[in-house]
Amino acid sequence: MKLKTWHKNILSMLTIMIGGFILFNAAFLLAAFVIINSMKIMGMSENAAPPFTGKVLYLILIFLISFGVLKSKLNTLIKATYFTMPLMVVIVMVGILFYQQTKLFVIAIGALIIGSVLLYLYKKKLPWQYYFATLYVAVLGICIVAFNIQI
Repeated sequence: MKLKTWHKNILSMLTIMIGGFILFNAAFLLAAFVIINSMKIMGMSENAAPPFTGKVLYLILIFLISFGVLKSKLNTLIKATYFTMPLMVVIVMVGILFYQQTKLFVIAIGALIIGSVLLYLYKKKLPWQYYFATLYVAVLGICIVAFNIQI
């Protein structure tokens, strides 16, 4: 039996959602690894606040990996699924950065980021999977803020 187009699209959406969720967890395990080891190198105790240097090192690592994956010749579905991870990292880091601000302010900054990404996708005429991945991350980001989910 041959799959119809709408079957393929639903499978693509599920792949992006499930793959994105797995990648979010992998990204935050990587964050813990990088930040904890940067604290050890700096001689800080485990109870100290994570150093700015560790966070920056983590972001640089994420963006280097992302550049390699997104510029590769991988399948669009794989790249769109991967695209959720660096976008979620940015959204979460913005949430952490502005944690003391109002929820509305955090949502506004997130909306600005998501809007900029959507504009970029439109200008580059990228496939619909990237739009879906971006909207998936946006919905998850709004849920994290609205339901006060602690990461």
